[in-house]
Amino acid sequence: MLLERILPTNSRFYSKWHAQFSAFGEKIDAQGWIQLFTIWTLIVAGTVVSMDWNDRYVYWEWDGWLVGLLKLMFVSIIFFIYLKPKKIWTAGSARLSNKKLGINSLTATSLLLFGYYTPFYQSDLYPVFDFSYIFGFIGLLPYLLAFLSCLLVFQFTIELDKEKGVWKDLQWDNKSEYFSASVLLMVLAVLLGIYFKDPVISTAGAVATPFSAIALIWPSHVRHLQRARFYPIFIFAMFICVRAPWFLIPLVALFVLLRTVNYLRYGIVYPSFGVDFLEEE
Repeated sequence: MLLERILPTNSRFYSKWHAQFSAFGEKIDAQGWIQLFTIWTLIVAGTVVSMDWNDRYVYWEWDGWLVGLLKLMFVSIIFFIYLKPKKIWTAGSARLSNKKLGINSLTATSLLLFGYYTPFYQSDLYPVFDFSYIFGFIGLLPYLLAFLSCLLVFQFTIELDKEKGVWKDLQWDNKSEYFSASVLLMVLAVLLGIYFKDPVISTAGAVATPFSAIALIWPSHVRHLQRARFYPIFIFAMFICVRAPWFLIPLVALFVLLRTVNYLRYGIVYPSFGVDFLEEE
């Protein structure tokens, strides 16, 4: 990370900004900004399915970027004002009960549908009204299955050891059941993607499947959990950007913001493509 070279943790400037960014970071954590990655990806996934319904060969299409960004802004406001305070969207913060799993699944379905349908926008990619277009939402099913696969991985929480600057896993209860179900759901998503001739979900799902499989087969360690939590979301977001490249703008902005804040708080780079390889003492 470039900021590590500019502001090393032992520098005077780092100490100067540390307290301010620590307070700002506490607010970000409380508001759940990092969960926007998943929420935004679900919305744009619905948009991409809508684009695919009209033209399955669409690629790198910037048309509709304004409507897309407005959708992200609208749902982000709903998330900060209602979903997060009411604890409707709690994925990743704690192990969820069956009821909470159902609520998060219904919320994810709503986000996919919201991204899919744009009734008042006229363009080649977003038909204003077409009766057959309504039934295209069946193409959202494999994306929902992929989300459920990732949601089961987030049933295992990790916690930052602020003194050591490393992540530790809290518990691995029912590891075999959760990760087996996660792998199965992702495989079903891939198979449905192939059946629907959707190259995004079929390819992204195939690339993402090994992360849960490795966490299932290999001995329990935080690094496997980190990969299984972060990489599938990143993979799906990047494959979606192949069709809706404007999505890269909010993704990169949020990614850089969170990395900068967390580095100036804890001296670690997070979110990150790297994982902790140190064994817990």
